[in-house]
Amino acid sequence: MVSERWRRGQTALRAYHLEVIIAVDIGNSSAKAALVEGGTVHDLGRLDTSVASTADLADGLRILAGSAPETPARIVAVSVVDRWTERLERAAAELGLPLTVVAASHIPISTALLRPDLTGPDRLLAAWAAATLHGTPVIVVDLGTATTVDAVDADGFFLGGAILPGLGLAAQALAEGTSRLPRVELDLPDEAIGTDTSSAIQSGVVLGHIGAVRELATRMQARLGLPPGSAGRPAAPVIVSGGHAAAAWAQQAWCQPGGPGLPAIATALDPGLVLRGLGLLADHLAARPGAGAIR
Repeated sequence: MVSERWRRGQTALRAYHLEVIIAVDIGNSSAKAALVEGGTVHDLGRLDTSVASTADLADGLRILAGSAPETPARIVAVSVVDRWTERLERAAAELGLPLTVVAASHIPISTALLRPDLTGPDRLLAAWAAATLHGTPVIVVDLGTATTVDAVDADGFFLGGAILPGLGLAAQALAEGTSRLPRVELDLPDEAIGTDTSSAIQSGVVLGHIGAVRELATRMQARLGLPPGSAGRPAAPVIVSGGHAAAAWAQQAWCQPGGPGLPAIATALDPGLVLRGLGLLADHLAARPGAGAIR
């Protein structure tokens, strides 16, 4: 029986035509896995890595593999947590599926960085996937344990970006770093002026975070030399991805104006951008066996 720690969401499956893989995105707080065909995510599971085990991971991957019309060709993963990379290696061996853990060198994106090998492969992968799916220039916001805001220029070069504490991490820091402030649920408040401690924290954490991302995205637009778009939208797409992009209030927070003088930040939400990028990358590398191909 699959552990209750592994939460799954399903989409309708169809006959596959491209290579089907199990894509795995291991972040600091959770592991997300999906059946992916090209840039299409068919079935998704999420595992809280703070309490899960290798057996939980293997169970979830086994169920994903069993739900496919045909056996997935391989597991393709991106990971920022070494101990979970090792657990994934054991789970893949148990399932008898080839595993590739994506490194920066696998990702076909040029950078303006002095040491691209020191940049998280998840950031590079999200940037390449956004550029592939949405065109360039593009700004990519990833709302994970940390929030990253990265810029890709019109020529497809990854320029770099900004890293700040994520929504959950900010709320956790207030609760653990103070004697009287509680941990609050992350939700979009109706007003910026909180009338009690909890609503004031929600305003500071959530609205403050939205404001920080808006500021960073606006400055990056200026750096890219892009004029404001029509109806207050930027000229280049701003794609918001990551776990918090799947929140019930995310569409309102990121894709709608916040009020007078506060234009919408995002062109689109794409919570599964990294998983889609793993599927696209698997197809790209399979077609180019001389370019660090996945084997």
